[in-house]
Amino acid sequence: MDNIEDRRAKFVSHIACVFPDGSVIDAEGECAGLIRRDFKGDGGFGYDPLFDIPELGMTMAELTLEVKNKVSHRAKALEIFKGKLKEKLQEKNYADK
Repeated sequence: MDNIEDRRAKFVSHIACVFPDGSVIDAEGECAGLIRRDFKGDGGFGYDPLFDIPELGMTMAELTLEVKNKVSHRAKALEIFKGKLKEKLQEKNYADK
């Protein structure tokens, strides 16, 4: 990627659940950022030291676990999924089956 000027990137996580009746709920979370040219930070794994989050002024590898668990693609997908699952389980039609 040495010659690539557009360094925009995003982590994406997609979660899906298929119920016995065939209905599906799914959710997607994204965390947008930039791919750095150098490593920064000691935490995380994989691409975390190269993934810069401009709004936070840090790489994924520099974030505390608490912050990462709020801004990561997985955290966002799980939060959306949690809301959809709660709605699904509260539906009277599903609860009666």
